[in-house]
Amino acid sequence: MIMNSKLLAFLEEIKTQGNMSKAAQTLFVTQPYISRVIKNAENHFGVHLIDRSSHPIRLTYAGERLLSYLQEQNRLRVTLDREMTHLSEYKYGHLSIASDDSLSDDAYSKIITKFNKKYPNIHLQIINTTARDAEKRVLSGSLDFFIGKKINNPKLTHVSLVNTALALVIQKSMASFDADKLWIDYDPNILNELIGHSFISIPHDSSYQRMINSFLNEMNLPVEFNFEVPTIQLAVKLALNNLGAVIAPKYIIKRNQFEDAEVSLMKLPKDQLATKIELSYLENTKNSKPINELIEIIKDVLD
Repeated sequence: MIMNSKLLAFLEEIKTQGNMSKAAQTLFVTQPYISRVIKNAENHFGVHLIDRSSHPIRLTYAGERLLSYLQEQNRLRVTLDREMTHLSEYKYGHLSIASDDSLSDDAYSKIITKFNKKYPNIHLQIINTTARDAEKRVLSGSLDFFIGKKINNPKLTHVSLVNTALALVIQKSMASFDADKLWIDYDPNILNELIGHSFISIPHDSSYQRMINSFLNEMNLPVEFNFEVPTIQLAVKLALNNLGAVIAPKYIIKRNQFEDAEVSLMKLPKDQLATKIELSYLENTKNSKPINELIEIIKDVLD
């Protein structure tokens, strides 16, 4: 039986989710498919890998040991790939990058396009995930880099990419809305207009939304969370339709999106609220010219 990345991914996700259906949804496969792969592995080794009697389900001791071996096997494979790629002067290679909600599709598009022009034969895999999940994947070797909020783990190395300014999208119904100006000067009193006002959020367990919620609490600004959407990009689009206020990274806000919208924008001081985007990776990941250039491209796009 060949140990492959699918079995590794299934065991990791089942351990994280504690639920076969949720694991299947996260990995975009069917539950019967995951069950079949797990069952085949159990038949091969003659042990139970999943404790199906517990709620939530969990890995058995044998399942934990197999997961550990598969992660180590994957680390060795990734190390081998990097060594061979380095020896071939990066004529061929693979880099996997994940981020939370810190990067917009537009930012990703620019990063990938610029990097591909210099290294057309390096395959880039882009993943959207949480910092918590990314930490596990980086440590297991199934992910090269995570872009987003710093992961506090001493085994990981961090590179500061950019300290991104944030902006408040002011609704037409708010007193500070100015029909003649898109960007208005910062005034701390304007923030008080958010009290009781409709506000659009992304999932509250995301690192970005936790930061926004902490800011609102510290400023004593009880808002009405009327909408929760999966991405900050969608939140901004809804704000353009005056469905609620939102605080978004300034680089996501494109002027041509707002020219015909009846909203105003106010940039928040960085010393009051900003999101620091960092690159996190395993300490033994070898720096190379392509990787260093990728870091510089990300900095340039987000600056």
